[in-house]
Amino acid sequence: MRKESENPSEKSTEGIAENAVGRTAEKKAGKSNIINIIILCVLSPIVIITGFFLFKGKNYYIICAALTVISMLPFFISFEKKKNASRETVAIAAVIALAVASRAVFYMLPEIKPIAAVVITAAVSFGYEVGFLAGSMSMLLSNVIFGQGIWTPFQMLGLGAVGLIFGLLFSSSKYRYNRWILGISGGVVTFIVYGLIVDFNSVLMLSADLSLASVVSVYIYGAPLNLVFGVTTAVCLILFGKPMIEKTERLKTKYGIFEKG
Repeated sequence: MRKESENPSEKSTEGIAENAVGRTAEKKAGKSNIINIIILCVLSPIVIITGFFLFKGKNYYIICAALTVISMLPFFISFEKKKNASRETVAIAAVIALAVASRAVFYMLPEIKPIAAVVITAAVSFGYEVGFLAGSMSMLLSNVIFGQGIWTPFQMLGLGAVGLIFGLLFSSSKYRYNRWILGISGGVVTFIVYGLIVDFNSVLMLSADLSLASVVSVYIYGAPLNLVFGVTTAVCLILFGKPMIEKTERLKTKYGIFEKG
């Protein structure tokens, strides 16, 4: 009878200990996420804008190198703590390769590129860190084909920001399987966020003769191309987003990669 009376207390003690460990892990994960978001959202724009004025539109490869390091920091800071770090690295490389290929295949069609859709599906499945890294690196590498320039860091930040947003908003949401919500939001975010960041490069080029009218004219001039890119992203996500996410989710479960907590 004594053993039976002691079992519930032992179980409750174990439960309390497990809950405490779980809360501690959640707090650490929360702090880590805050640090990562600050690194990506604050440090990246500072590096790009500072580099732009410091090098006066030249030596853009230095800015790209710095942005590449920043993009990798959130993932590699916790690299040693990850159980399947090598598998996750391979998965990230595969996503970046697919994104680069999706842009290169449509070389002759301006702004009709599925690259943002690939980055978004990766971000939704693997998280915001992978979304930002895949977005920035795929733009850098694909510009080997399309041409490098002072616009490259802005393209890296623009597509990286799109991946980060979807990784934060959709990675734990049931709506990631709704092709219409995913597609429409993907098109809108790509049009607005990517367009604003990339066209800001042209705004800075006019810094010597900057005015409200010139800024507005830059964004109006770039709006049609950004709209085509946004619509392409939306269509690709509506048609292929859900099956791609389902496949990547199965890979996560099968190989135990990108586990949270």
